[in-house]
Amino acid sequence: MIVCFLKSTLVVSLLLKNGWATPVLEHDKALKYEEYVVEHEISFLDAKSSVFNTSLQQMLPSPGCQKCTIDEKRYCLGRDLINDHCCCDRRHHELFPFIPHTCYFGDQLCTPTVGNCDTYYKLSICCCKKYAFLKWKEKSSCASLLVSKALLYVSLYIISNFT
Repeated sequence: MIVCFLKSTLVVSLLLKNGWATPVLEHDKALKYEEYVVEHEISFLDAKSSVFNTSLQQMLPSPGCQKCTIDEKRYCLGRDLINDHCCCDRRHHELFPFIPHTCYFGDQLCTPTVGNCDTYYKLSICCCKKYAFLKWKEKSSCASLLVSKALLYVSLYIISNFT
């Protein structure tokens, strides 16, 4: 039994030493390193400022838009909206200055989640501007309230302990 164990150990060690058990991978010479550069960026503070300087009247759908479906609203409130914005808008016009995001520019062509940029444009104008604005206005207000409450608690703590 010990002899069998030693023989199998010898075979395995020879295989490892000769490279049979550890194949060498050759890198594909055709693969190209792609570098992404920041195309544009909206910081949280810039987005928050934009929310408070924009009225809901500016975000209402254009005439001729149909009522938005549940799936379209879900798209507008999710991450796919910003991904498609980064794919389709490309420095032309910032439709969503109230959403913090960073868009990158690369060599490869992107494909919008909704199929094509025309569908994205229609959805962004007819549905997403309004629903995304309402979502980020609420988030910005909540963030302001949290900061205000935190400052209130800190100041009450300081006043109560140092007076």
